[in-house]
Parts: sequence; C-alpha cells; structure tokens
Amino acid sequence: MVTDIIFDLGGVLLDLNMPGVGIACKRLGIDPELFFVKADADNTSTVCQGISASKAITDYQVGKMTSEEFLTLVVSQCAEGVGREDVIEAWNACIGPLPTERLDMIKALRRKGYRTHLLSNTNDLHWEEIKRRFFMADGYTCNDLFDKVFVSHEMQLAKPSPEIYRQAVLETGAQAGECFFIDDAEINVEAAIQEGLQGAWLDVNKPDALHSILEAFLQG
Repeated sequence: MVTDIIFDLGGVLLDLNMPGVGIACKRLGIDPELFFVKADADNTSTVCQGISASKAITDYQVGKMTSEEFLTLVVSQCAEGVGREDVIEAWNACIGPLPTERLDMIKALRRKGYRTHLLSNTNDLHWEEIKRRFFMADGYTCNDLFDKVFVSHEMQLAKPSPEIYRQAVLETGAQAGECFFIDDAEINVEAAIQEGLQGAWLDVNKPDALHSILEAFLQG
C-alpha cells in the first residue's frame, strides 16, 4: 500500500522555459551549451577554464561548487561588462510557471492521508528563486505541501544515483514499496523502481499529465 508520494520538481510541478535560456545566454554573449548538462560518458561539453562546463553544472547541483564559485566561472566566459546579477537572471531564465492547480492536487492528496515529498536535482540559485516565487504564499509553503524536501545540492547526491532514493526513503520513514515516485525523466523513474519504489513517468508533452497520473494512481 502506498503511503508516500514523491514528486520531481522541474517538468512535473514546475514548467521549464528552455527557450528563455537561449535568449538570456545571447544577452550574456555565451553559448547556451554552457547552461546544459550533457549526458555523454565523459561528461564533456564546452570547456570553461580547462574544465567541462557540463561537469561544473553537475558539481554545482550536488553542492561541490558554491554559488559564488559557479557565478565567477560563468562570468569569466561572458562578454565584457556582464556581472554577477546578469548571470543570475540568465541562469534563472529556465524557471517557468508553477500552476497553483498542481499544488492544489498535492494538498488534496494530503487531505486523503498521503504524505507528500519533493525530490529534485537542483542547485542553490534555482531553489532559492523557486521558493521565493512559488512557496512563500500562505497555504503554499514547503511546509504546507511537503513532509520532506530532498534537493540534490543539499544532499550532495543526484538522480539517478541509487543512493539518493535510498536516503530519501530512509528519511520518509516508509518502506521503499510504500513510496510512489513521479518524474519526467524515464531514467530517474527506472532507477527508483530498481530501488524498490513504485513509479510513473510523466510525459511533459501530454496535457494534464500530472492529473492523469494521480487519477490513475487513486483509482488503482
């Protein structure tokens, strides 16, 4: 029996604005590739000061690089005159809307007795901006919506590492099989299932995808 539902953030609850990243990077005078993680075996992409930009972002997402170190690295690649605040604005350009109706779905689940949690690969700058925009209103704070919040830069772990699922399950106090995990990346769902969780992949191209998954879950 499922007692705990674990949500991914970007692509599941939060819409992503990837075209906005390209526009923002153009203003900075850098290749948008600098802001994306490549999924190749060697984790290589555009090189920043002798290290892979992709690896730098990966390190930032698991807390191995501070925000100041990350910003310093990106500023060094930008056009002359670009500063720290310009980079922060561009970096956060990927953050799209978070429809209130999705948060209302979580509140409805909590009223039904389910414990709800967040498990996201993110970083300090994105997480602080997302909290400021979407989780500050009365009734919609993290404490109102989630029993536990698991973010990669604080855990120093990232999906699809098996350890992040083990740690999250341990902290929920549930058994793995009692947890239902929703993510828009199939590899992350598959990894969770390998660790004994139940899971569902969310197709971001499908209208009302989250509603459909939750409706099927509740009917099942």
